[in-house]
Amino acid sequence: MSKKCVHCHIKILDSKADVCPLCYGVLSEDDSDTIVERNGYPDVVARRRRITFFLRLLLTICVSGSFLCAAINVINKGFPWSIIAVSSLMYIFIEFYLFFNPDVHIVTKISVTILFALLFVVMLDVVTGFGKWSLNYCLPGALLLFNVLIVITMFINHRRWESYTWLPLLSIAFAILPLVFMKYDLVTDPIVSEIAFISSVLLFLVGLILGGTKARQELKRRFHF
Repeated sequence: MSKKCVHCHIKILDSKADVCPLCYGVLSEDDSDTIVERNGYPDVVARRRRITFFLRLLLTICVSGSFLCAAINVINKGFPWSIIAVSSLMYIFIEFYLFFNPDVHIVTKISVTILFALLFVVMLDVVTGFGKWSLNYCLPGALLLFNVLIVITMFINHRRWESYTWLPLLSIAFAILPLVFMKYDLVTDPIVSEIAFISSVLLFLVGLILGGTKARQELKRRFHF
C-alpha cells in the first residue's frame, strides 16, 4: 500500500516511510490503489557488480589473448606482431574501463584516450621501422584535436568555461615536445608541430584574457601560485 501526505497531497511509494519528505508531516495510508512495495531507488549496487564483472571478464580475455599472442610470436619468431596485438588489447580494456567508470571526469577520459592512442601509434611506428610519421603528424595532430575538444567543452559548459582555462597550459606543455624533437631530428616536418604549438598558446591567451579574474583565480587554485 502506498502512503499519502494530507498536507502536500503527494503519494509516497516507499511503504517504509513514516513522514513526508517535503513537509515532514505524518503520512496516512492511501487506499485508492495498490502498489507493489518498493523503495523507489535504483539498485546501484547490482549495476556496479555487473559492470565490475564485465570489466574483470574483459581483463581476463585481454590478458589471456596477450599471453597467447606473445607465446605464438616467440615460438614462430619473425616480425614482432604480438607487440601490436598486446597493445591493442590493453588499449581496448583501458577504453572500456574509462567508459564504465563514473568517477572519472569527462575531460580526464578524453585526455587519457588521446594520450594512449598517441602512444599506440608511436609504438606502431617504431615497430614497423620508425618512419617518424607518428611524431611528424600524429603527435601535433593529437594536440590540435585536444585543443578543439577544449573549445567544445568550454561551449558545452559555457556557464563555467573559465574552469577549463588550465587545459591549454597542459596542451602547451605537450606541444613543446615536438619542438624539442626537432633538435634531435626526430621531427623532420615541423609545419604541423609549429601550428599545434601556436594554436595551444593562442587558445591559452584568449581564455586568459576573456576569462578575466575568474580565469586567473582558476589558475591560482589549480597551480597554487
